[in-house]
Amino acid sequence: MYSGWFDDSRKPVANKIQDAIDAYVERFGYRPAVVLVSTADKAAAGVERVDGVPLRVESYIRKNNFWAGA
Repeated sequence: MYSGWFDDSRKPVANKIQDAIDAYVERFGYRPAVVLVSTADKAAAGVERVDGVPLRVESYIRKNNFWAGA
């Protein structure tokens, strides 16, 4: 199951992804296995993982949208 997170604030992308992970944990009670991100957000984040959760680029994910899931 995936949980979508949208954040177009000026926060660093890694912080936005961390917020998506935190929201997922709060809702489902466990950490996501992956976070789906756009190519632009992956480049802006500059990392392969956030809080130990791997990032995976998918062409259908739009900028500032983060899909945390298992």
